[in-house]
Amino acid sequence: MANIVFGVGVSHSPLLATEPEQWNLRAEDDAKMPEHWYRGDTHSFDELVEMRKDENFAEQISPEVMRARHERNQQHLDFLGAKIKDAELDVLVVFGDDQRENILTDNSPAFLIFNGAEVPFKQVSPERLATQPPGVAVANWARVPDQDMNLTGAPELANHVITSVVQRGFDVSVSDYLSTRENAEDGIGHAFGFYYHRLLDDMRDTPNLATMPIYLNTFFAPNQPPLWRCLDFGKEVGRAIRNWDADIRVGIAASGGFSHFVIEEDLDQRLIDAITDRDEDALRAEPESNLQSGTSEIKNWVAAMSVTDGSGLEFQLVDYIPCYRSLAGTGNAMCFGLWN
Repeated sequence: MANIVFGVGVSHSPLLATEPEQWNLRAEDDAKMPEHWYRGDTHSFDELVEMRKDENFAEQISPEVMRARHERNQQHLDFLGAKIKDAELDVLVVFGDDQRENILTDNSPAFLIFNGAEVPFKQVSPERLATQPPGVAVANWARVPDQDMNLTGAPELANHVITSVVQRGFDVSVSDYLSTRENAEDGIGHAFGFYYHRLLDDMRDTPNLATMPIYLNTFFAPNQPPLWRCLDFGKEVGRAIRNWDADIRVGIAASGGFSHFVIEEDLDQRLIDAITDRDEDALRAEPESNLQSGTSEIKNWVAAMSVTDGSGLEFQLVDYIPCYRSLAGTGNAMCFGLWN
């Protein structure tokens, strides 16, 4: 039987690939956005500044504090990349979301499992790069390869998982290639590419490692799967992997999160505690209005958590680092964790 032997969770924010002196580029974008999700409702940037004026964000966005948090982030990325490499995996299953990179509005499934023999991993075209906000473009290097390449997929495992989860009530979409349509990227999107490049160095040290991307539509209405559905989906993916008749070592990865574009430390701590304790009741009770915009990527962690059910793995929080970038409390709360 296949064995789930390792799990990892990592945020993938552009701030992780940007010097802190440039974090203000994303803050400028925050101020231009017409609305931000915060505590289950939407507010303007100026409203957030007023609402949160007593939270001392001026200190949080001082150069010294941002530099210290940046350095901690980089240490954890290096540490977790090394842990993945040391796990001696045959397959790394990555849960991530797509932000209109590969999946466009003409067909946007709630769940999609990639079953291609090769995973296209490519640089972003100059034309598409030119359309990105400055704070995103400057960080693009961390989620694309040094040169175009194809990574090894896991089609046999993917097809087994697809068949199994469909029989258990999940009507997943399937894709074995990435479209080259207008407005779509040729290579896998940022949620996956951040793992492949920033943590795994384009697989230079793990040339035999296969990867299996699983997409969750955390961002885009009207078919965002609720948190409880992501939890149940992860359970079925884990059941399918463990029932596969192959002697392989499988790792599970969660990409993205935690709260952003407005940081909510109390929400993050509540969900980190629930993931650590495998408190499904707490996770199922969390209102969907609290899991919108970038914060929705926490669903990738919940899916990964439930994949590890029955594997004997326990969650270890490596660090939680709220990286503020404005007086409105915008930014990205970084989370780093392991299941081992």
